[in-house]
Amino acid sequence: MCSAAGAAQWKLLESGGGLRAPGDSVQLSCKGSGFRFQDHSVWWYRQAPVGSLEWVSYIKFDVRTTKYGKAVEGRVTASKDNSQSKAYLSLHALLPQDSAHYFCRTRRGNRTIFPC
Repeated sequence: MCSAAGAAQWKLLESGGGLRAPGDSVQLSCKGSGFRFQDHSVWWYRQAPVGSLEWVSYIKFDVRTTKYGKAVEGRVTASKDNSQSKAYLSLHALLPQDSAHYFCRTRRGNRTIFPC
């Protein structure tokens, strides 16, 4: 699902990732379209094949505030390029437990927008 009901023009498209070895680094990107990206904060989550949904990071719309989950703190950087309507998640010194599906999201009012 690209967007919540009533927000069909809002889209997030992820890229990056793939197989990595322990100790490697990875950068994921999340491109927004159909809305003013600079006005919206971005959250990153991950879900392992066996496991529950885990919050990874948050970056405020104005990029002045970032927060990170305990499992990745010290190894992760969230950034946002509002001029390109993109958010990034860089994870370093990968561990076996970092193997998961990662995805971004944003919000439109009380509606959550997920990637395509």
